[in-house]
Amino acid sequence: MWFPGKLTKPLNNVSISPPERTRHWALRAESCQLVTGSSQGGLRNSKHESTLSSQEYVHELRSGITEDKLLNCLESLRVSLTSNPVSWVHNFGHEGLGLLLEALEKLLDKKQQDNMDKRNQHKLIQCLKAFMNNKYGLQRILGDERSLLLLARAIDPKQANMMTEIVKILSAVCIIGEENILDKILTAMTIAAERNNKDRFAPIVEGLENHEAQQLQVACMQLINALVTSPDDLDFRIHLRNEFLRCGLKKILPELKETEELDIQLKVFNENKEEDAIELSHRFDDIRSEMEYPFSPASPLPPPPHPLTAPAPPHRWLV
Repeated sequence: MWFPGKLTKPLNNVSISPPERTRHWALRAESCQLVTGSSQGGLRNSKHESTLSSQEYVHELRSGITEDKLLNCLESLRVSLTSNPVSWVHNFGHEGLGLLLEALEKLLDKKQQDNMDKRNQHKLIQCLKAFMNNKYGLQRILGDERSLLLLARAIDPKQANMMTEIVKILSAVCIIGEENILDKILTAMTIAAERNNKDRFAPIVEGLENHEAQQLQVACMQLINALVTSPDDLDFRIHLRNEFLRCGLKKILPELKETEELDIQLKVFNENKEEDAIELSHRFDDIRSEMEYPFSPASPLPPPPHPLTAPAPPHRWLV
């Protein structure tokens, strides 16, 4: 398997070559933990958990079962995806991933969502998170262009628990995904925001304002750090950070009640901000030096003209 266990420490096995500036991947293991909790109560009595094969789950999802039965099915599927070997996930994923994404899209397209819709939507997110907790699942998720967009659309500060899981997924994908994954995530967040006529980072900043959901606050800061520190280009890092600050982050930061986990993420944000300021200052110093001293000390200055060969002044040209 690509990641040991339940992805508890994924970065330990990922080779990340930092650029010249220091990368504070103190996003640590928690920023990449796609599987965070133990099984919830009530699952062990479900017949799905012990009797359904991967293809039987596919058949149930395809058959258009009722909303309450869908919730049971998804709950059991989440456990099966988490507890079965990768070969089981592989067999389910051939068709199952598409069915999960289709179900999520249908719920997101609803103009009015009732409580059952929201619960099913949350379970679908949990199933996707369990599905991508291995190399095959991660590659399949990133290979389907709908995945990131649907995850971005599902970000809802009013549903703190579900949003916490989504932003954790996006943080992990941003860190351990392919080279151009940052562009894909930003594109998905931009498209999702345009549908709601909002700034693309507004839901993330809004999640930070929820002082009753500390885990959501930590997850939002993890995602901010993952996005802002990913680019190698200094100008792009500054652009993303300033976009967050203009979106309300500047006002919120002093009001955050620091906990141990949140303090780590705030420290990462501030230290990277200071490092970028120093790098930008060095760049301006180099430019100033080039303007003040255009000639390199190693290159000799041109010799002054000899008096006998010097060109005549303009007032002598007509003499």
